[in-house]
Amino acid sequence: MTAFREDGHLSDGALAALARNEDIFEELERLEIAEHLAFCDYCLERYTLALEDGALLIPEHSCQKTLWPRIRSRAIRLVTSRYATAAAAVTLALTVLWGGTGVELGRPVLPEDRPSVSRRLTELTGDISDSLRGTMGGISDFFDGFRPSRFS
Repeated sequence: MTAFREDGHLSDGALAALARNEDIFEELERLEIAEHLAFCDYCLERYTLALEDGALLIPEHSCQKTLWPRIRSRAIRLVTSRYATAAAAVTLALTVLWGGTGVELGRPVLPEDRPSVSRRLTELTGDISDSLRGTMGGISDFFDGFRPSRFS
């Protein structure tokens, strides 16, 4: 059986054999058919129509009943984790802002309280930057021992 017609398209017999999954073609012919189907929309449409007549496989069980609940629970987890992260960030910011001495939750921050709050934040950031400098210096000293010498 010839796979191609004289006009270059696949023959009806070749398309029917492909649709029935018959192994009548050699390796080179199968590669040529696959390449032709990849580029020729006309033959691909004819091949699709030939496949429509075949028997459809029916799955043993439907995944629809298990898939939708999984999608819903995943969406709920994503939304709640985003809101939980935002709530934690707001809580942390409010704790840092109002956690200092002399500032109470029920009382608004008055202009005379602002220097003490600002002084407290400056002290806090100074302590953090000092500890960060010490840590980075220790890491730098550790890696200095691995630096190759130029004159060795």
